[in-house]
Formats: sequence, C-alpha cells, structure tokens
Amino acid sequence: MDFSINEGTLVVTGGLGDSFQNAIVIKKTPKGFSAAGAEQLILTQRFGKRDEGWRLMQQESLQRHGRTYDVYTIVLLDGAERMLVFDVTDWLGRITWNPEPRS
Repeated sequence: MDFSINEGTLVVTGGLGDSFQNAIVIKKTPKGFSAAGAEQLILTQRFGKRDEGWRLMQQESLQRHGRTYDVYTIVLLDGAERMLVFDVTDWLGRITWNPEPRS
C-alpha cells in the first residue's frame, strides 16, 4: 500500500502486521516524515484516532534475525487487545547521518 503525502510517497509493503512473519514493512517515507509518523498514520487509518478508537498499552523496538521491528500493543474500544508489528529495517537503512559541521 502506498500513501501520497505532501512531499513524497509513503511506501508500505508486507502483511497485516499481526506477527513478525506478517509485519507491515515501512520501506520509505516522505521527506521529514519518520517511521513512527507512518506507524501512527497506519494505526489511525485502521483503528481511528488514538484515545478515541484505540489506546496504546505498550510500544517497543526489537531486533530479531537481523531486522528491526516496532511493536505496538493496543486496546480497541471493545476491549480487544491487538499487536501490530512494523518492520522498519529498510527505512532505517535509508537514513543518512548528516552531522552538523563543526566550526
């Protein structure tokens, strides 16, 4: 699934995010848009606004088999718990370190 956003395209592939094997893969975000911003956009699209359609129980970053994952545990309005797994490895690989020049 691709989302068009002001300064570029958010490129997301993978599965439904219900397991590590079926993670939502964040490949690319528009300039100035972080992987966390993309995750929040997907959560909002799928479940509604935070604290209105769902509530965050836990968020953590994990390393598994050489990949980096952001894992969200949320509670829906009906009390059901859901885990959403985002693979951010490719997105992290696109980040270029540009330190401020020293005077």
